[in-house]
Amino acid sequence: MTTQPRIGSVWARRIPDYPQHDRDFRVTGIFAKGDATYVEVEDLESGSLSRGLLEYILDYAEPLTGDDDTAY
Repeated sequence: MTTQPRIGSVWARRIPDYPQHDRDFRVTGIFAKGDATYVEVEDLESGSLSRGLLEYILDYAEPLTGDDDTAY
């Protein structure tokens, strides 16, 4: 992962061989606790919120919008 998430950026998560886990999401928060960085995201299809460790949330994810919210 070379691009870091920013609040408001939109990402696509595509897991090979597990299409039931594919989703598009918007980053709604980023916070740190100790040495760990967490990301809160909103699922764009269902509107549900979830949070998890940065490296787990962004596994198999790629940005759909840039820092200025323009599409790639």
